[in-house]
Amino acid sequence: MATTPAAAFEALMDGVTSWDVPKGPIPSELLLTGEAAFPVMVNDQGQVLIAASSYGRGRLVVASHEGYLLDAGLAPFLLNAAGWLCPSPGAPVGVHPSLASLANILQGSGVEAQIQPEPREPLGVYCINAYNDTMTAELIQFVKRGGGLLMGGQAWYWASQHGHDKVLSKFPGNQVTSVAGVYFTDTCGDRSRFKVSKKVPKIPLQVR
Repeated sequence: MATTPAAAFEALMDGVTSWDVPKGPIPSELLLTGEAAFPVMVNDQGQVLIAASSYGRGRLVVASHEGYLLDAGLAPFLLNAAGWLCPSPGAPVGVHPSLASLANILQGSGVEAQIQPEPREPLGVYCINAYNDTMTAELIQFVKRGGGLLMGGQAWYWASQHGHDKVLSKFPGNQVTSVAGVYFTDTCGDRSRFKVSKKVPKIPLQVR
């Protein structure tokens, strides 16, 4: 199992030569705190749009828009993510109904993916969007016990409805990912250019 960020980054990026991201989704920048979190996809402005981390015995990959988890253009990365997140080779991947087309992408590449309304045994990985506020404790426990979590969403729209000052503490996705030092923010991510790095990208340290 790749444990250092450098080794994990290599596993996540194996064979990924370009970020073929869908044009429509407007992502929101991710804020990384804590020792375990590291950036995977960074744009030209230094904004983190995909990050990874670990918590307890498990791992997380966080994407700054759920649309990134539903696009076949990102299939090589999504497959790597499913593999890196999975605690035991061959354990099935559960996909929340809100991300149904992700199950098709994974199945098309030979991964045993199934639509599951919640994370439960014997799933190795669970995939869900960042807007569900009914499973926070379950998701945290799933990761803590060794499961892998793939989550995607953006918080700028939520912030416009619920208040920008509440995003870090109250946005549903942050209630889960914050335990691993990853936060969705209300800052829109720039979509013009993305570099594929050979090693973990350097990012400017931000203190908000």
